[in-house]
Amino acid sequence: MLALERLIGRRHHPEQLIEAGLTALVLDVEAEFLPLLAGLSRSEHEQADVLFEQVLDELGLLQDLPNDTTDLPWEVARRELVRWWLRLIVNGSLAPGAGGDLITYEGWGALARPQTLRPLVDKTQAYNDWAAIRLGDREALANSIVEEARRLLTGPWPPQG
Repeated sequence: MLALERLIGRRHHPEQLIEAGLTALVLDVEAEFLPLLAGLSRSEHEQADVLFEQVLDELGLLQDLPNDTTDLPWEVARRELVRWWLRLIVNGSLAPGAGGDLITYEGWGALARPQTLRPLVDKTQAYNDWAAIRLGDREALANSIVEEARRLLTGPWPPQG
């Protein structure tokens, strides 16, 4: 998913790439450059991007990514990222407000605002409303984002409409 995010122009902090390398090592992924990525010290962080790309290439993950800039591959990548972000919201790895913002700006807007994502966008906007913040109503609004994410994941993917 980090590779897909990079494909659409999102950049990651070296710590995120190193953490992904550590996770892959724990999961017994074998690649020559993986221990180098996972073992980078703070003074070596500038090498993380290059090593991450090398690991992706070694594992053959780059060949599965769209390699041109036509609309279809970019849309496919963004839809997959939206689904991944929805899963992270549902499993609690991504805060509902932050995840809703990410989907709104990196998914919904970039995908020509599909109507199926509109309820999630509306719930995110309500969550970010200053009135809700001042009144302390955000917990219920966060729960509604999680429920909408869960609903979207139980239907067909990509959602139609």
